[in-house]
Amino acid sequence: MKRLKAHSILPKYAFLHQHNDPNTLQIMYHNVQSLNAHHEDIAADPCMMNSNTLLFAETWTVVKDKFAFDHFDHYHLLSHHSRRKPSGVSFYIKKHLSSMVEEVEMFPNYETGVHVMVVNFKTKIRIAVLYAKPGSSNNDIYDALDQSLDNKNSDYRTVLAGDFNIDMMTQRGREFCEILTNIYYITLRNNPSQYTTIGQTTIDCVFSTHGLRKCGVYESAFSTYLPLYVQMPWEKKKIRKSYPQDDDPSLECGPDLLDRTGDIDWAEDDDFPN
Repeated sequence: MKRLKAHSILPKYAFLHQHNDPNTLQIMYHNVQSLNAHHEDIAADPCMMNSNTLLFAETWTVVKDKFAFDHFDHYHLLSHHSRRKPSGVSFYIKKHLSSMVEEVEMFPNYETGVHVMVVNFKTKIRIAVLYAKPGSSNNDIYDALDQSLDNKNSDYRTVLAGDFNIDMMTQRGREFCEILTNIYYITLRNNPSQYTTIGQTTIDCVFSTHGLRKCGVYESAFSTYLPLYVQMPWEKKKIRKSYPQDDDPSLECGPDLLDRTGDIDWAEDDDFPN
């Protein structure tokens, strides 16, 4: 912990700490392997804390857990109600952006071990975080994506980050990426040759429907799994507005310019039929 607090930011990651562009959303994803064990380490990382959203996979969370970070609201898809298990995902968002959240959807599957959380924003953006346990089949993951990334918000700019437990440098990984591109229209954005684990595999990935401004591998002082960073366009002008209800005050008209209460004296030359 002391080592992490004293750790200086490498120059190549300075842009993450300096990020303050209101038209860019900065996302950090990490296969954290227990928020319980690493909560303080994450809070000590200035680049993490300067991000707009934080996504975590394999969180090992249970009902009683909060794991709050200053200036963030959070959502947890639990690994288990009372017993810590190697699964679960979490989503953190800066408090000043919470009003932009339209809906949070959770899709746990304790049978296959594939968990997905989707956060839909009023800006027509949706961000999803996924965890697939070791041994999950491609079809298990496809089924989870069918359920979570359905056609309801298919026009949304979508980002999916997660621990897929598939090495994208292998033949299986390449075929998996092709399916996601051709069927789900989401493309791998981080370079698979930049490993995300100490074992030189790339099992943690970012996919998206649209191009990203930046995407790459970050560093970790406490984990054998490396985080990923994303910077993407964030344009508030594309806020999705719902249709007003019948009783919405905004539908009330101003003063009526025509007095409809009195008698109307039709002139003879109006040719108004008798």
